[in-house]
Amino acid sequence: MIKVSIKSDKECNINYIFVSGHANYSVSGSDIVCAAVSTAMYMTANLIEKVCPGYTFLENEKEATMELKIIESNEFTNIALNNLVETLESLELDYKKYIKINKIWN
Repeated sequence: MIKVSIKSDKECNINYIFVSGHANYSVSGSDIVCAAVSTAMYMTANLIEKVCPGYTFLENEKEATMELKIIESNEFTNIALNNLVETLESLELDYKKYIKINKIWN
């Protein structure tokens, strides 16, 4: 199962997303749930790189983890991250056995 942790700051702006694990929906290389989550994370990280004043994005393929940490955000960063969360929540609705989201709002 893919586990997603999402944290926000006091203003309810998302500032941290951590993804770990494999969906095990299908065999490695043809798992559409893993592919969808990875694509959503990479697309958001690529956009964040263009619009965010301060962030880190770490990935570890061997450990099956991705971590996006926002250090300094702006309006565009917030839009991109909210879009990512909506995408992940849609996947969670469609593939409940394979992805679980945990939100921590400060």
